[in-house]
Order: sequence, then structure tokens, then C-alpha cells
Amino acid sequence: MHRSSGFERYTLCMTHIQTRLARMLLVLIALGFFVSAVNAGPTKDQWRSDIDTLAENLLERHPNFFTKHTVEEFEDAIDDLAQRIDTLEDAQIIIELGRLVALGGDPHTGIELSTYAKTMHRLPIQVIVLSDGVFISAATTPYKELVGTQILKFGNTDALDAFNRIGALFAYENHSRLINAGSSYITLVPALEAVGLANAFDADTFGLTIEDGQTKRTITLDCTIPKTRPQWVSFAQNFKDGMPLMYRKSRGNYQTEFLQDSGIMYLAYNKCEDAEDFPMKLLSTFIIQKSDEFDARRLVIDLRFNGGGDETVLWTLMDQLEKNDRFKGKGDIVALISRYTFSSAMTNAHQLKERLGAVLIGEPTGGKPNHFGQLNSFILPNSGLTVSHSTQWFQKVKDDPDAVHPDVLIEVGSADFFTGHDPVLEAAKNYTPD
Repeated sequence: MHRSSGFERYTLCMTHIQTRLARMLLVLIALGFFVSAVNAGPTKDQWRSDIDTLAENLLERHPNFFTKHTVEEFEDAIDDLAQRIDTLEDAQIIIELGRLVALGGDPHTGIELSTYAKTMHRLPIQVIVLSDGVFISAATTPYKELVGTQILKFGNTDALDAFNRIGALFAYENHSRLINAGSSYITLVPALEAVGLANAFDADTFGLTIEDGQTKRTITLDCTIPKTRPQWVSFAQNFKDGMPLMYRKSRGNYQTEFLQDSGIMYLAYNKCEDAEDFPMKLLSTFIIQKSDEFDARRLVIDLRFNGGGDETVLWTLMDQLEKNDRFKGKGDIVALISRYTFSSAMTNAHQLKERLGAVLIGEPTGGKPNHFGQLNSFILPNSGLTVSHSTQWFQKVKDDPDAVHPDVLIEVGSADFFTGHDPVLEAAKNYTPD
């Protein structure tokens, strides 16, 4: 069993504009940034002690922390940060600790940021990378009119170049992970400052160049820490035809619906974990029975919002499907994947293809099928920061691809995203074997 790290779960929450119902996102943002007051920060010597604790524990606990950098490079980075501690404030130190951990190249290993996030200046927006550019997907009320506009530049840097630069602060194995985690980091002013995109970690304002329709303009955002909980406006609040199925079914571990117009049994598999009130064994029987009752022509398993958990949970359904006569032809089972499909969920996607002949539709997953996992954690004693880390290596495939890639690539653009149209599910409905 291997799960997304504490930091990964935080990242997914903070980019939930893309991964969950927008209303859930706004609650999570509020919870993440308006936690109980943080006590006075550690002294400089205490921070140095925490750096030592971080390094010692990573080397002792991680199965192989040096797949991307040498021991000497890691030690040099530690020494450099320790020497600069006196010139840095807490928010900067936390970001730099994340940069240290990123040297391990393991997206499952990272620092939980949410405790200190309320102390950081941040952009009053959320962003998403779509096939046609970088866009604002949510904003606080004073900036609600910006939702749906394209970001051309962060400061003086082209938007996609800014994502490449922010990637120095966290571990990623492919483009999907870069644009997923990057969407969270790029709104934190200390992170922007750490990679040279902002002039100061506590800058009160930050400039964007945006395009709305045919009009390009530069705007200045207020990045100060709000005194009261801000109200957020999300892209989903502008949907004219109601909430799409993928969002309506994104709550809980899993949900089902029979799509009568297309003859599809739809399973939203949101978390690799048994539901206490309806375990996978019962769900598997239910899916088989209802598919027979409704004469379903296709089973669609939606893994797009699944960040991981226990890969063995879905095996119960796979076992049932292998024994059943239904869904045996090519395209009878389709699995939907995305940049948010991670850890055990991407392993399940690969298993669905290998065991059941499922067709994968969507975009590449957020990590490599061969990866570190099986998480544990430790706490830095002075700062109280939690560090999640892998304890095991999982070799899932013979080669070493950078992601679980779809058989049918569907990249979502702004026109579909901001109107609530789901081209990935449409492709699943309309899929015809060669």
C-alpha cells in the first residue's frame, strides 16, 4: 500500500479547482490558510537543528534518496542553506527546505506546508495549465472578473517559463506533475521570490500580464495576508448547464451512475480506499448486477481525481470482472486518467489495461509507474513541520516510462474547461475500437 505524501495531498487540495468540486476547494483553501495561529517561529539555531534533523532522517528513512543527485550535492545544499539562515525569514526557510527535499526526486516525499501557509503572502487567485495556456480558475471576490482570463506573464516571465522555474522547489517526474504541483506553488510569493520571479518574499503586490478576449493588459494583485477569511469565486460557478458528472461524482471514495443515453456504467473511483459503509466487495457485486440489469455496453472507470491509497482495493472489482462474461471486448472497459491520477491510482490504471484490456483515455498521469511509495513521516522538532517520505520502491513495469500514458490523448482546453464540457468522458462514450 502506498499513498500520496502529506504535501501531495495538500497540493491536490490547493489545486482542487481542477480536481474536485469547486465548492470543496474553497472550504479547503479556507481551512488551509486560516488554521490556528502559528506560534513565534524557531530561532536561527533551531532552524539549523531542524535542517540537520531533516537530512539525517531522510538519509536514514528513505530507501534511496540519491537517485537524482549525489550525496555531495545534497550536503553542499544543506551547508549553503545553513550558512544563509541568518539572512532568511521563516517563510523563505520553509520554501528552501522544500527545495532541499526536492533534490531526492521523489514526488511522494515532501514537507507539509499548510501550518505555515497562513503566514505567507500569496496571489489572490488559483491557476490551471490547459492545452491553450495558463488560466485563472478562481479568485477572491475583488478579482472575480479575472476568472477565465489567460495569464501571459508572471511579472516579466512568460507563464509557462514561470512554471518551469517554480519546478525547482518540488520533486516531479513529468510534465503532468510539474503543472499540477506548480499550480499551487506559483501563487505563493515566497516561492516566486525563491526562483527569481518576485523581488521580495513579502511583496505586497505582484504583476500579471493577462489576456481577456483580444485585450492584453497588465494588472497588479494585492498579495497581503487578508485580515478576514476571503470569499472565493470559482470557474464552476459560471457553468450554465449545471455541474458536470465528473464533479458531481467526485465526493467520497467512489460513486456510480448508469448513463442511459450512452449505455455506460460509470464508476468515479476517487480514492483507493474501501468505504466503510459500502466496501468494494459490495460495490463490485452491485456494478456487475446493475450492468446486467441495464445491459450496459461499456464500463467507464474514472480515475482522474484519484491521488492514491491502497492499490489492492480495486483488485476485488478486477477479479469480479475477469470472472464475468460482460465487458470482454476491446473498449468495453475504459479508464479515464489525468495529471491528478497518482500513486496507487496510476498503478490501478496500468493494471486495468494489462489485466482487463481497458482503454486509457485522458492525459498522462502525475507520476511514473515505477516509483517510491509506502509513506511514513516524521516531525521537525523546532518548527513542527511534518515531512512525509517514501519507505519502499515499487517496480511496476519493465521499462521506465515517465507516466502511465493514455491510449487516446485528450487535452482539455479553456473553451471546454470554463463551460463545464467534459471532452474526456465524451471520448469514452464515443470510443470505437480500430
